[in-house]
Amino acid sequence: MEPSQEQLSIYKALLMATKSLAQGNTPDEVLRAACDAIVAASERVCLAWMYLGNPDSETIRPSYSVGRASEYTRGLVVDLSPEAMKGPGRCSLAKNKPILVQVNSDSSFGIWREKAIRYGFQEGLTLPIGDPDQPFRGLIVIFVDTQDYFEQIGMEPFVAFAQLATVSLDQARLKVSLEAMVSIDPLTNLLNRRAFQEVINREYACAKRSAKPFSMLLIDLDRFKMLNDNYGHDIGDKILLGVSDVATQTLRTSDWLSRWGGEEFLALLPDTDENGALNIAERLRQEIEEFSIQLNTQKIKTSASIGIASYPRDGDTPDFLMKAADAALYEAKKSGRNRVVEARDKREVYSIAAKLNTAIETNRLVPAYQVIVDLKTRKPVAEEALARLIDESGNVIAATDFISAAMELQLTHLVDYQIIKQTMSHCAANIASGGQDLAHFVNISADLLLHQDLIQGLFAEAQAACISCGVDLGPTKPLVLEITERQLLGDANAVKAKLAPFIDFGMRLAIDDFGSGYSSFQYLADLPISFLKIEGSLIKQVKDKRIRQIVKRISDIAKDLQLTTIAEFVEDADTADILCELEIDWAQGYLFGRPVLAKQ
Repeated sequence: MEPSQEQLSIYKALLMATKSLAQGNTPDEVLRAACDAIVAASERVCLAWMYLGNPDSETIRPSYSVGRASEYTRGLVVDLSPEAMKGPGRCSLAKNKPILVQVNSDSSFGIWREKAIRYGFQEGLTLPIGDPDQPFRGLIVIFVDTQDYFEQIGMEPFVAFAQLATVSLDQARLKVSLEAMVSIDPLTNLLNRRAFQEVINREYACAKRSAKPFSMLLIDLDRFKMLNDNYGHDIGDKILLGVSDVATQTLRTSDWLSRWGGEEFLALLPDTDENGALNIAERLRQEIEEFSIQLNTQKIKTSASIGIASYPRDGDTPDFLMKAADAALYEAKKSGRNRVVEARDKREVYSIAAKLNTAIETNRLVPAYQVIVDLKTRKPVAEEALARLIDESGNVIAATDFISAAMELQLTHLVDYQIIKQTMSHCAANIASGGQDLAHFVNISADLLLHQDLIQGLFAEAQAACISCGVDLGPTKPLVLEITERQLLGDANAVKAKLAPFIDFGMRLAIDDFGSGYSSFQYLADLPISFLKIEGSLIKQVKDKRIRQIVKRISDIAKDLQLTTIAEFVEDADTADILCELEIDWAQGYLFGRPVLAKQ
């Protein structure tokens, strides 16, 4: 292309970007548009990249790059080192004027020269954007493969565009400062959770585009509540501030750090795989362990547990990565604290979880109902709603094949909510049509109890379902909430308080898997239990004399407490007869019927 034609193309490109500026687009959008237009306008332009931020207090890293040599910017860092301060980027901002460099000869470009030459760069033009008296500024950097290119084209249009962009940036400055007030944690001066989520999304998009890894460290201070309670909130704040300083000094200049909430911090390590993340996390753990603050003559120390998740090994979305890091942190806490734990390779788990999320969004997570019979009459008296996932091919997947993944990634509340909601509608329709008088058992997890918004929503659904029946159900409602003993480990009174609206409304409670190794009669005293479902492994072995004695004792205690006993996994007539002799009240299992999908 002739110089005059080349100049015309560049002028048009900058004019289009200026039009975008005049339309009130954000500075980020404008500078991106300028980079795209400049690269598209000329084959001589190998690369254009941009930066927006506060260069005085942070490392400059390209926030966007385009061109055939865009790979050059991967891992590019313009820090505050003496060599980088002499470079065109820092000098352009400091002097507030364009800097043109000859890649092969300018001494200021020394630390980047070798890599730039490999990509065929001959000249580079750096344009400063923004008021030099304000902290929020930007850069556009353009590399070409031709010597004396900018001399032939002329730098005037580039300078004019930079001046117009500066006006736009100044207009955005007030907005940025207002947003910073809700983006910065006031104690540690770190990004807060809301602001850091944007960093995560941006780094994820960059990693996905470039096929580069990145890692996240979820850091939790051990026994922080005890320190807070013993020494007061002032000391707690000093510990948080001190740890944030230690973490900032330990992490690399290219890493990101936020206060994720309470005593939790989250670090994001760009271009870092699981091995690099493990080394950094272990070094950070050691530094925090050595940190202390002085209170009179006493040194107050703390420690940290750290969970690591790396893209793409441990998850292919930010949400899955956070859940993986959280699961790893839980393992670190559970195994003794003050340690680093990596998320295991959970690709199968994430695959199942992705199917589950899709099924929930497309109404393909449905209940299958398994009949429960009276052992004396062998007639149906109830049914249990069991979760089933229908995949995109129409295959029905049992809960045993996805519930572990749901539990690990804390999705159980979504499963419970969907199944309970659909069972309420099923129950109401059954009553309204004059169907059998049945109790309807649904599983409710500890995970669901933590989501009070969903609990309140289900209660409203229950009230609406009862009204839609068109029948006065009286004080006892047909829905039975089934909780496993494992879910009750801890404070049964807290569980009772969360379920109080349902209990007061007339729903009954059942304990599932009674006799599974966690049994405590205290639960029977603390909770208004109506049904006792006996652990399936005991039922499968009930032909053994010793097991029969155990089941008989459970039956006797239940009768004394006026509880209805239910045996699960009854698969043959001999087992059913033995259970009847032991005075077990109800039973369910393949002998009486397999789970049947609700009619869609």
